[in-house]
Amino acid sequence: MFEYIIFGIVDNGIMLLGAITGLSIERYLPKYFQNGVGTLFGAGIANAVSDWSGGAVTGSWDLAFGTLIGCLIALLFVPIYKIYKDLHP
Repeated sequence: MFEYIIFGIVDNGIMLLGAITGLSIERYLPKYFQNGVGTLFGAGIANAVSDWSGGAVTGSWDLAFGTLIGCLIALLFVPIYKIYKDLHP
């Protein structure tokens, strides 16, 4: 059970570091997206890397890359949601 606790700490730790990094890089995004979207992208990319790592550690490259691609595709919904939210307040 201890190894699962360590995995959880590493998994969420990577995601949280990505969110913090996303706050830092948000200022480089277009002005339209400078309202928390950078945090979502940072967390999403970190989650994708974390999930890829989990698949890579198991030796299942299909799992690793499939999960990575799925996570990155899901990030496309962030700007779509932002645009939708702005059009329908």
